[in-house]
Amino acid sequence: MSDLERRYRRLLLAYPRAYRRERGDELVTTLLEGAPPDRVRPAAGDAWDLLRGGLRLRFAPPHGRRYRVFALVGALAVGYLALAATARTTLDDDPGDQVLATAMALLPPDAGSTGVGDREWTSFGGPTELVFTFATEPSAIDGLTADIRARAVAQGFTAGPLEPGHRFTLDRAGQTAVVSVADGETYAGTAMSFEARFPWPAALLPAGIAALVLGGLTGWLASAWTLRRFRTRRPAGQLAIALVGVPSLLFVAAAAIGTVGAARGDLGPAVWAGGFFERLGILGLLVTLLLAAVLPRAGPLVAARPPRDNLRAGIRLVTVAHLAFGLPIAAVFVTFTVRMLVTGADRAAMVSGAHDPKEVLPLAVFAPIALLYYAGVVLSPLLLLVSVPLLGVGRGRVGPMTWRVLLAAAISAAVLPALLLTPYGGDVATWWMD
Repeated sequence: MSDLERRYRRLLLAYPRAYRRERGDELVTTLLEGAPPDRVRPAAGDAWDLLRGGLRLRFAPPHGRRYRVFALVGALAVGYLALAATARTTLDDDPGDQVLATAMALLPPDAGSTGVGDREWTSFGGPTELVFTFATEPSAIDGLTADIRARAVAQGFTAGPLEPGHRFTLDRAGQTAVVSVADGETYAGTAMSFEARFPWPAALLPAGIAALVLGGLTGWLASAWTLRRFRTRRPAGQLAIALVGVPSLLFVAAAAIGTVGAARGDLGPAVWAGGFFERLGILGLLVTLLLAAVLPRAGPLVAARPPRDNLRAGIRLVTVAHLAFGLPIAAVFVTFTVRMLVTGADRAAMVSGAHDPKEVLPLAVFAPIALLYYAGVVLSPLLLLVSVPLLGVGRGRVGPMTWRVLLAAAISAAVLPALLLTPYGGDVATWWMD
């Protein structure tokens, strides 16, 4: 083997192994035939073409607009997660102490308070939220709220007007805070919620840009890798990857929108902010990568195989999707009811926090149920737009059992999310989201 051939084969390492095995010799032979007899090193143009072509095959998503869209969404999701982690590490190590000191200074000396602080992972410049409980009668809330506001003004804060719910805003030297006093319905006394936002540090801008770029690139490569394997997996494997991967991206997107909403003070989107949905999305994305790596490839096509009936395949796919989303919702109802009956608790006790579902179910069980539960609440009704027409056109094309299973799955997709809107279902949802 000549030095030129050896160097060409080293450049071919940029291509996937299967491609090198199939076409590597052909490429090297073509390049050698076109090279001058005295050349010992590949031409710069040839080397660049080999590297570019190999990296495109390794890291580009499959051909098709939908694959590029999913790769872009994956890149944005991982870029957002990298930015979120950078924001957390760039901001103060323990801003809760600052908020605690500020909030305690606003309380009456004899409040006898206890506080719990929490900082969300993706709180860019805040919010840091602390909740304090007092041994104060609910009837004293109006006076307590006015007292806290007056103390804040005396300490140099600019206080906004009182809002409904005993709520007002504070601002001092770029630090903003939202203070609200609750009526003690869920606490053993009066409760004050103190939410503070701190200015962004100067180091966050360059670090955030770098994290966003590197995270986006990593997300694109990981998404392209997953999509290429998705295309070569068996139908059951493709369904498993889609059922886990798509909801996971939705959770990360919801967390990102919620974080922006929280930063802007929009309470609607802000309900999705926080670590829970984000961690659920991260867990789902990791499981998606694992599924893409371990699920078996589709076998070679058999020439004598009859043509595929797309209608039958579509009915089976939609039925499995309905069941994959409906069964976790039903499992949450059953777990709530069984736990209530076994412990003798009533519905108020179940939603009080004393029966945390994460303590009732092992993490290995809780995580997949939670992932499919939240996805099912959103996606199950949307699937009816597909399953209802399939019920009409597929009755004469599939067996009666298959048609009945799809009918039952479609009914469950409408009934189970609707049950969450009932008083009992609302308690179930509140308990599960604890």
